[in-house]
Amino acid sequence: YDFDAWKKHRSQDRFWRNFNNIASSGVYRGLVNEIAAVASVATFLCVWNGLTGGYTDFDGVAHEAVLQNLPVLTLPFQAFSTCTSSLSLLLVFRTKNCYERWDGA
Repeated sequence: YDFDAWKKHRSQDRFWRNFNNIASSGVYRGLVNEIAAVASVATFLCVWNGLTGGYTDFDGVAHEAVLQNLPVLTLPFQAFSTCTSSLSLLLVFRTKNCYERWDGA
């Protein structure tokens, strides 16, 4: 790793260079199906809840629901708050384990 590589790494156009290389990234290619699935479900839920529960536009005007006889889709918050502590401990232990392996090498 020499000065020229450091200069290229610190250049101001590194954001656009990395942004343009996202599609050729191995990580992105490995996760493209999962990302598409999550984005599709999120888009469907936003459109569904806008049609069944009404929406507020960018001017702050509230519009009524187009499909008034159908329910708005929601998830209970309790399921996410229950899993938070377990997921945080899992993340901490995983990070600690990886650091110990790196430090031992």
